[in-house]
Amino acid sequence: MLRIFLTFLLFFCLTSIGNARTINWLAHDFAPYYILNGQYQHQGRDESIIYLLEKQLPNITFNRMLIPSGKVIQELSNTSNNVCALSLYKNDYRKEHIYFTDESSTTGLSPSIAMHKRLAKALNIAESKEVSLLDLIQDKKLTLGISMSRSYGQEIDTLINSTPNIDLVIRPTRDSLASLTYMLNLKRIDILLGYPSEHYYLAKSMHFEENLTQHPLTESPALSYGFIGCTKNEQGAENIATLNKQLKVIKKTQAYNDLLMRWLPEHLRPLLQSRINSAK
Repeated sequence: MLRIFLTFLLFFCLTSIGNARTINWLAHDFAPYYILNGQYQHQGRDESIIYLLEKQLPNITFNRMLIPSGKVIQELSNTSNNVCALSLYKNDYRKEHIYFTDESSTTGLSPSIAMHKRLAKALNIAESKEVSLLDLIQDKKLTLGISMSRSYGQEIDTLINSTPNIDLVIRPTRDSLASLTYMLNLKRIDILLGYPSEHYYLAKSMHFEENLTQHPLTESPALSYGFIGCTKNEQGAENIATLNKQLKVIKKTQAYNDLLMRWLPEHLRPLLQSRINSAK
């Protein structure tokens, strides 16, 4: 009798372990979305949103898997995996290979330019004012810094590639944006293209955020959306359904809203909030 009981107990335990639900999250070293070390460790926007989802799903184990950012889509597209990633752009090609949530996981301002405050003052550009990238690089002949092999959206990419005789500085290294931010502070370039949260985080980390400012671009969409993507298999479909439901819950909380603003310069926070409200 005891042997039968122990056999049943072992079977029950193994079944429970086998049925335990796990979501494997792909994370990568890309501040301020994931901050792996330093003063602001674990205060990244995306990793913090994953933590909010984890608190909503106490019966599911969340594993974090650190991989190079360039391999995220490759890992997600491999149907032998069971992984998910936050804050991805959706397009038709990716949707053929990856399941995506209908609900966005992150909302932020689209690519902007950073410049030295003294230059903004000289050009009479008010804080938070939208500016035209074409006007800055073509008419005002400002030197533009960009990271190599990075897309900033179809309109801006086309603008940069089709505008003749622009003064362009391209950095190919892994830490290109940090290098360009350093150059911007030293006035070796005039303007820097990227996302405002990235600009602000890097300037803050280098302790010269008071010298630089960010401005939205007239050529960029009002908002930039990211979605959760999971492997396109049976487990991925189940994960997407669960996460889509929980995104609807956390997006109603103040904690989620605060995370969207965490690494945005203060003068742009009202703009993001007003655009989010208008989009609802």
